[in-house]
Amino acid sequence: MIDLKELLDDRSTPPAEFSQHMRLDEVQNRIATRRRRRMTVGGTLAAVVALVLIGYGVTPALRGAPQPAVTPSPLPRLIEGFPEYASGARVVAAATTAPGATSVTVTWTPTTTDLRLFRRCGTGVSDGTLEFQMSINGHETHSGTCGGGTSSVTWPDHERAAANLGLRVGTPATVTMTATGVMLWHSQEEKSEHVPVPPTAWMSVAVGENMAYADYPLPARPATLRPVEFDSVLMMGGVEHAPPDDHLWLRGNADAPLHPVSVTVVWRDRFDLRLRSQTPGTLGILINGFEVNSPTWWDYDAGESGFYWQTATYEPRPEPVGYVPPAPGSLVTITVTPRNVTGAWVVEVIPGKEGA
Repeated sequence: MIDLKELLDDRSTPPAEFSQHMRLDEVQNRIATRRRRRMTVGGTLAAVVALVLIGYGVTPALRGAPQPAVTPSPLPRLIEGFPEYASGARVVAAATTAPGATSVTVTWTPTTTDLRLFRRCGTGVSDGTLEFQMSINGHETHSGTCGGGTSSVTWPDHERAAANLGLRVGTPATVTMTATGVMLWHSQEEKSEHVPVPPTAWMSVAVGENMAYADYPLPARPATLRPVEFDSVLMMGGVEHAPPDDHLWLRGNADAPLHPVSVTVVWRDRFDLRLRSQTPGTLGILINGFEVNSPTWWDYDAGESGFYWQTATYEPRPEPVGYVPPAPGSLVTITVTPRNVTGAWVVEVIPGKEGA
């Protein structure tokens, strides 16, 4: 059984137009994992996915990673409790709720529409998690629960998304975060309860503008890098994943981290991808030669990234010029093209289908 608290904790629900295009932390907020437990698949897959490993591609000599920007101070400047630089973004505006308030607003003038929103919350109530809604210029962007450490959400920078949110460079914009309730978890009864926002609750929100990789102040490289192996299994409500033996692993060798790796799959139903990198850098994910995702790491924590493709409706945003959605049942080549990474990395490809 899936622990309900584990499933709902830090869950974030974006509007439909952003649902397939969230980056690292957005997907993590929607994934429930069980540490070191075997995965149970409810039912069998309707179709067998053929996986043909191609292996390392033959490429010419690849250039090394560019020199990182100046390393920030060991004690980074905090803005309303948020580090000035985090997750590839620089915080440009932040605010915290006044005592007893249930919403907080930040107004700033964008220099880019490629944004990351950060949040921190507390309830002052034991086993309570704050429920919230967030909007930009009055347009709801996402909702979910907030508690514990800092969380963030971002989306691809493209014209339609910016237009839908009323975002324009040089024009003041407003981010609002509103508390809608508190979810209490009763561990003995193994059930949750929704209650009103208590006066002890608080929220902090910050706006970060994403930076170019070459301009971002990377941390100093540690003497020992963390491993990239997963010590958990992916479990997502309403999705039937293939057994572990049918998962495919694409790995980057620490001695040659910039070499691309490819695999061919039958384009059916759904694929979930989990990724880790030991070092800062980007793993470009290509479908038939067109880059459709580009998760980027900004530290040496080997944090997990993830996203999914519902293949019948998947459309990359922004759509690569010349990209044609694969036909169901066709052979599709998935390629990982690393950029700037200087250590090991891993991508797990998990076939699956939507549950009934």
